[in-house]
Amino acid sequence: MRSEHNIQIVREWLVGWRPEIELLGAEHLDAAREQGRGAVLWIAHFAFNALAAKMVFAKAGFDVFHVSRPEHGFSKSRFGIRFLNPIRTGVELRHAAGRIVIDRANPAASMNEARRLLRQGKFASITAGAWEGELLVRARIGQSAIEFAGGAPRLARIAGAPLLPVFVVCDDSTGRIRVTVENPIDLDRGQDKAELIQSAAQDFADRHLAYLKASPHQWRDWGKLKAHQGTLIETEAGCLSSAF
Repeated sequence: MRSEHNIQIVREWLVGWRPEIELLGAEHLDAAREQGRGAVLWIAHFAFNALAAKMVFAKAGFDVFHVSRPEHGFSKSRFGIRFLNPIRTGVELRHAAGRIVIDRANPAASMNEARRLLRQGKFASITAGAWEGELLVRARIGQSAIEFAGGAPRLARIAGAPLLPVFVVCDDSTGRIRVTVENPIDLDRGQDKAELIQSAAQDFADRHLAYLKASPHQWRDWGKLKAHQGTLIETEAGCLSSAF
């Protein structure tokens, strides 16, 4: 799935890629825009999320700025970051309103920029993962657990913006990609920052279950599942017994 996504990126770069993409849950984006505070889009780490989501949001008229790591792209090597990754980021920027690059020497700067855009009614997207952030939280997925960085719920709470989970899956039989924006995660349940982020992460993890059962091979984080005791467990894409 990851290789297929890379081919989609290269095809869009060379000749243009015109997939069939369906956007579900646009009413949640419309509601956020009407409130004038934008929204934080917490995008689940599925194989086809990076380009398809940006394409369909742009087509629907939403200005989405993506928060990403400096090495975002095909490779984390120095050569790849300099020469290969600009192909991917350039293709994505054809459809995204902009890119907010995390400065690890001053990580607050990227969040401040995202807050500024949210105050203007724009949208900020963050891919779910444990690769960035000052606070990592562990949430249950079935009988296992996954770690998420807490930046997305923290940003949404500080900015007073809704936190919208986004799931992107491809129909294996038709090739049609479905981008689903779910209803906002409740950010009023936690009394302090840690409780709020923990409850938001668990809500987000719970919403993964239906998509994992339908398209297990498209989720990219099977290998990052952990046992509740904190020890790593063996997982394989499509092996549902370890998680359900």
